[in-house]
Amino acid sequence: MPKSIVRRGLFAFALLLGALSVGPAWADTDETTAGGNPAAIGMQPLRGAIPAATPYPGESKLTRREDGTFGAVAQSSGRTRIFHLVERDAPWTLQPGLTVMAKTYNGVVPGPTLVVHQGDRVVIDYRNEQSTPDTLHLHGIHEIPVSMDGVAGISQPPVMQGQSYRYIFTADTPGTFLYHSHDDEEMVNSGLYGAIVVLPAHVSASQRSDRDDVEVLSSWAIQSLSENHFTINGKEYPYTAPIEVRKGQRVRLRWINISGESMHTMHTHGHYQRIVARDAQPVTYQDIEDTVFLGPGQRVDVIIEANQLPGTWLVHCHVIDHTEDGSGMPDGLVTAIHYQGTPYTGAAMNTAMRAMLPSFGRTKGGLSFGMTVLLGAIAGLTIFLGLPVARMRNVSPSVMAALNALAIGILVYLVVEIAGSATAPLAQAARFWHGGGAPVGVISLAAAYVGGLFAGLVGLGFVANKLSSRAASSIDQPLVLAAVIAIGIGAHNFAEGLAIGASAASGATAIAIGLIVGFALHNATEGFGIAAPLSGRVIPSWPQLGLAGLVAGGPTFLGTVVGYTFQSPVLSVLFLATAIGALVFVIGEIWAVLRRNLGITPLVTSMLACGFLIALTTELVLDLSG
Repeated sequence: MPKSIVRRGLFAFALLLGALSVGPAWADTDETTAGGNPAAIGMQPLRGAIPAATPYPGESKLTRREDGTFGAVAQSSGRTRIFHLVERDAPWTLQPGLTVMAKTYNGVVPGPTLVVHQGDRVVIDYRNEQSTPDTLHLHGIHEIPVSMDGVAGISQPPVMQGQSYRYIFTADTPGTFLYHSHDDEEMVNSGLYGAIVVLPAHVSASQRSDRDDVEVLSSWAIQSLSENHFTINGKEYPYTAPIEVRKGQRVRLRWINISGESMHTMHTHGHYQRIVARDAQPVTYQDIEDTVFLGPGQRVDVIIEANQLPGTWLVHCHVIDHTEDGSGMPDGLVTAIHYQGTPYTGAAMNTAMRAMLPSFGRTKGGLSFGMTVLLGAIAGLTIFLGLPVARMRNVSPSVMAALNALAIGILVYLVVEIAGSATAPLAQAARFWHGGGAPVGVISLAAAYVGGLFAGLVGLGFVANKLSSRAASSIDQPLVLAAVIAIGIGAHNFAEGLAIGASAASGATAIAIGLIVGFALHNATEGFGIAAPLSGRVIPSWPQLGLAGLVAGGPTFLGTVVGYTFQSPVLSVLFLATAIGALVFVIGEIWAVLRRNLGITPLVTSMLACGFLIALTTELVLDLSG
């Protein structure tokens, strides 16, 4: 095998690896954290058989509360209430299909709710049975000596694995408090928190309630370095516990935000929330809201009167990212006020909203089929704007080198961009499967990805060799090179057309127009990428340029038709991966020509950078268009 072919193959393979390594960074950073490997960062979903959690000997027994939390059964001696909390690892299910090995108190998240009365002497026997040294902070409990504050190095030494520490305080102030790990954010967001409720010795008429619920809002970093899952009392919608009421009742909600970073705005549909306390201090003024703001560590007590028409009334955080999953479906901080005696319909929202996703046909407000196809054709045909460069005459070797380097820069950017677009749906499907979902999606997308790469690298390479054997004898075969570039760009443009058609069909007219404008500019630069290898070496005929334009730009039109008619992530990934393979093959060929005939000079490398920046600039038009 000639050494030149080996060198080209190695160069193409290295470029492909580089593009694929960059690709995941273009996915949703909210979930992948800027290209990090989801399987190696954050908490990991448990797979296979879930291990059973075994209570530690001597820890407080638990009882299930109406609000979905677990209450700890106190050991009583006069006015003394003793709770035995054990910090230990235990599996915790946020929703079916998503179970993690959480760090817990007594095996539950949130930790057991500790309910005492004003004036009680409270003793918390804390034992650490997990490997990380830790302490327990009594958040909001101020009538204590510093030795009870739970800050390692300041108020006490860290509690090592197998060691215990006793926290003691007198519950002088009624209200809502919490306890939590005073280690880093990762520990707290892994489940180490719980509520303390101090009931008043005398309840005022304004604070009287028929039901008293604790609502702990928390965040999790699952396969991520940032908070990307949100729970109410340890559960994600639709598995959150509803707030059960009867007509005319008064309900006290004790909102607690223990998220490490996130602020929450809890909104009640159809009901006002009368704020009676903030951070355990009574509110002496009238404060009635339907959306209550809570920063990290804050507690807000509210009274809700069940004075609406009976039914199911939604309650949710109004930071929408905290109430949706990656596909925009309801998730996270969502629950409901449910009037007993009526059907509970809270869980039905997911099914109903799935039917409201953009349909496969044109929706109201979308572009018509004819207009979409016309604009898609215009976007594809702009590739002809760059093709006349190929008919330049009397081009010097240095200009030829610059033009080829410019083309490489454009094509390298396309490889990076396309790799990101092709990898994102595959990575999302893999995360879904890793979290307990069906593997069908990731298998089909992976097959399309691998098949497309082989079609691009191997298949188009085979086509190029066939064309070379039939072409006139020439050391570089520029016409063959231009033809392969056109085929690779055509596969890419088919995927662009899919995006245009799908956006228009879903009614996202502004996005569709933005894509059309951006792709039109992008295709003009791609036309230059086809023409550059021909400049000064072969003067193509106008019919030849027309054919190249149709091969490269026509698929934008075809993709628009297909994308408007139906949506297929598998088809999109297939064509994007084919484009990756084809363009990597082409870049290797052009690079080999540059090295052999013209050399790698500062002019060449500078023009390569310019080509990359030109392509990047056209991409920014897409971003600015939304």
